[in-house]
Amino acid sequence: MNKISIIDTHAHYNKYVLVNINKAIELVNKNDDISKVINVGLNNKSSEEVVDISSKNDKFYASIGIHPLYDGDVSELEKLYYGDSDKIVAIGETGIDTSDNLTNQIMKFRESIELANKLELPLIIHANTTKNSTINATKLCLDILDNYNTMGYVFHSFQPDVELAKRITYNGGYVSFGPMILKSNAKKSLEVIENVPIEKILVETDYPFMTDDSNKVVDVFKKICELRCQSEYSLTEQLNANAKRLFYKL
Repeated sequence: MNKISIIDTHAHYNKYVLVNINKAIELVNKNDDISKVINVGLNNKSSEEVVDISSKNDKFYASIGIHPLYDGDVSELEKLYYGDSDKIVAIGETGIDTSDNLTNQIMKFRESIELANKLELPLIIHANTTKNSTINATKLCLDILDNYNTMGYVFHSFQPDVELAKRITYNGGYVSFGPMILKSNAKKSLEVIENVPIEKILVETDYPFMTDDSNKVVDVFKKICELRCQSEYSLTEQLNANAKRLFYKL
């Protein structure tokens, strides 16, 4: 049987969120089930760190960005890119989170889109609609994206909505799923996975926020195998091809 080896398209290996980052990186490097990891920046400092980690570890690639709930200067990311661009594969994460004031978030999101276009990189988008919000973060992001031609984008840890997923994929975007789909109340996420083109699905851990197990991406992958009735080998090939199509520098 062919061995599966999966691309984790969204994780956070940095000193801000991990006590023993070297051990965490070593576990990934020794894990044959994980072929590559896109290590995602949250602000300027962590973006610098993920670039440095990618330069020292073959499996690790970097995405540089300012998370909507973090302070940071999008313009400074350009200097970081030109300083060491070989393994920087995306801009992000960026986007909208309705738990905080949106004015500055929208400005940073637009700046991030413009930077991604300038550097010819795809976007990793965080869209979180909090309970009782009158604004849907995913819809707002899509409405903003409608004003740009991009190099592609993924809505990571996608908040399930079949109609919005169809809008994303129709416009060429991707939706990514992580450990949340393994929960007993994940019915809506499973419905999205069953109804969007398999060519537009990615997998992630969002480590360590959504799981403290870097290998949990394998369980996510196997759940999608079950839902889509595909062999592990064929789905590995498909999901890795999806990741490489969007993140063309992988």
